[in-house]
Amino acid sequence: MCGRFVQHFDPELYASRYHLDDLCEARPSYNVAPTQPVLAIREDGAHKRQLIPLRWGLVPAWSKGPDNRYNMINARAETVHSKPAYRNAFKHRRCLIPAEGFYEWHSGPHGKTPMLIRRQDSQPFTMAGLWERWQGRMGEIIESCTIIVTEANPLVRPIHDRMPVILDAAEHTSWLDPNNSDTAALRNLLQPTAVEQWTLHPVSRQVNNPRNDGPELIAPVVTPVAIPVAADTHRNGFDQR
Repeated sequence: MCGRFVQHFDPELYASRYHLDDLCEARPSYNVAPTQPVLAIREDGAHKRQLIPLRWGLVPAWSKGPDNRYNMINARAETVHSKPAYRNAFKHRRCLIPAEGFYEWHSGPHGKTPMLIRRQDSQPFTMAGLWERWQGRMGEIIESCTIIVTEANPLVRPIHDRMPVILDAAEHTSWLDPNNSDTAALRNLLQPTAVEQWTLHPVSRQVNNPRNDGPELIAPVVTPVAIPVAADTHRNGFDQR
């Protein structure tokens, strides 16, 4: 799964990288947590790309509203096209969620150690997401999102069996297009990313508290035990769960 991530680039830099037409104001976050606003990119019917804040944790349009009993921050790649909560958004409301890293926790004899997974060059990458609009009886509107997760690649697998779907730049246009209804082709994009160009390292346990934020959270720390890495991290192939 993906339960915390980093999103600290200036929106103007996202605008250049993703060819955005509309921007929103945002503050950097090194510890984005569920229910918080995240920056997402979506495309309207005129093919204009917007950078917008969305609540992290999808609220289906047909639901009664946000419900803390249900965790909808992630959608599984294998079933996102068929689950009632996600299938309509998968057909018509896909989005991109830029990030500079995401966290997973390694369980060991000294407890759980947060690990930061990111590109070796520290540049943004792009997670596949869905967005939805919910409207209450009094007219209140909540726009929300979820991150699609797939099986982990060999780098992440020793820590967790799932990771976000990372889309290449060449895949952004087809993913964002609300008129693209080629479900089979879209599902084919939901693969684990290759290991090359990626790295991970342990970080401070301050990440555990979502109230903590700041660049010190992504700095490497020394741990009392070695973190295992899968033997096949040099390969492009991936095992099944």
